[in-house]
Amino acid sequence: MDEKPILSIVVPVYNEEDNVRPLFEKIKTVCEAIGDAYEVLFVDDGSKDKTFTVLSELSEQAPQLVVIRFQKNAGQTAAMAAGFEFARGQRIISMDGDLQNDPSDIPKLLEKLDEGYDLVCGWRKERQDKFLTRRVPSIVANWIIGKVTGVPIHDNGCSLKAYRASVIKQVSLYGEMHRFIPAMSTVAGARIAEIVVTHHPRRFGKSKYGLGRVWRVMLDIIAFKFIISVFTSRPKSQKPKRLWQRLSDVLFNPKQRAFRVAAMLSLPFFISGRILFGSANIVVISCFSLAVALLGLGWLTEHQIQQAKQKLPELGKLARFFIFRCKRRPVRLFGPIGVMLLILGGILLIPQVGSLSSKVLNIAASDLSSISITTGILVFCFGLFGELIAFANAKRVKDYTVETFLNF
Repeated sequence: MDEKPILSIVVPVYNEEDNVRPLFEKIKTVCEAIGDAYEVLFVDDGSKDKTFTVLSELSEQAPQLVVIRFQKNAGQTAAMAAGFEFARGQRIISMDGDLQNDPSDIPKLLEKLDEGYDLVCGWRKERQDKFLTRRVPSIVANWIIGKVTGVPIHDNGCSLKAYRASVIKQVSLYGEMHRFIPAMSTVAGARIAEIVVTHHPRRFGKSKYGLGRVWRVMLDIIAFKFIISVFTSRPKSQKPKRLWQRLSDVLFNPKQRAFRVAAMLSLPFFISGRILFGSANIVVISCFSLAVALLGLGWLTEHQIQQAKQKLPELGKLARFFIFRCKRRPVRLFGPIGVMLLILGGILLIPQVGSLSSKVLNIAASDLSSISITTGILVFCFGLFGELIAFANAKRVKDYTVETFLNF
């Protein structure tokens, strides 16, 4: 393509052989009406049907169509990340490849973007999906995400969005993070807006999502709140700081946010241990041990984040563990383990269960429960702080391997 595009349309697809041709024709019609130089990037996420064959035929007829094919399925987030990386336009539109998003909404998104926003989200107000399995979980999740992250978007899961390229290219995407693009964009200081868009029922193919992802989304919400609290740049307040705020800045470097978060998490356990100090038992030891462990974990995480900022030639052992062994999402590995240990600790407090466990293990039920709960909290926090390390090193690792480029 001789002329550099102003507008890029990014469409991740996986097994959408019946949808890609009519979708491209609709996108082409809309983009030609807009009048700016454009490109359409279809990212084939290792489809097993004839999706790539159809796209290859289209690319021979349309020089505006760029086709990127992965060696194997890497997930929608990886496909979107690849599209954003290779997009050459100043403005980028993302959308699903299943014909449920309507290309005719693209001009409205661009108009809103031109009002001074960096990200414009589509809101499927009249969503055409199953009510109980798709819409209800989405409503609940969006409400929680808005409350936790402070980004009140009605529909975080809608792929139809408009971006300023200079902003979205700064956002690190991996591990199903595409659902949290509005929240994650605040790390880059994005100005966000939302407009209502059209949503159509699926005509061809099968949906790739279901109720099975609900528990993962809940873990992700906690992790992303952690990430935002540590990595988001906050504007300096014009109000004078209170005494406790000045004391906090003296005790803890204000730039070392991971350590400060760890300190705040450890404080209740230090206090609990001091209150119970008179009865020196396993509960007191557990409280103090957990507090010290959290501070150590915070210090270690801060050290790893600073190393990531230095862009050393090789990843550290801990970073490699969280990125490769945990597949970038340590909270999804350690989170459920921590929750199970917490539940076990609660069950051991039941008199009948506690007495039985005491006889079998010859350990007081209260002590066993305290150990289980303490370990559960520590394991869960290990996963959360691992998310911070994985995010800090996100730009250094790719989750996909491109097999074929067409028209690029």
